[in-house]
Amino acid sequence: MTSQVLALESLQNEVSFMAKQSIDDGRQHLNDLEVKHLIKMTGDVVMKIKNQTKEFYY
Repeated sequence: MTSQVLALESLQNEVSFMAKQSIDDGRQHLNDLEVKHLIKMTGDVVMKIKNQTKEFYY
């Protein structure tokens, strides 16, 4: 369960960092590359949690 929390915390930190960087650069939106990166990272975290949950319950 701890690794799930760490994975979610890592995702949260990445989103916060990118949002702050965008604001600091004077942008109101993330660029396409940033959005794709966050989508991939979110998918990776979801799969990690899903796989660990399967292992825990089966």
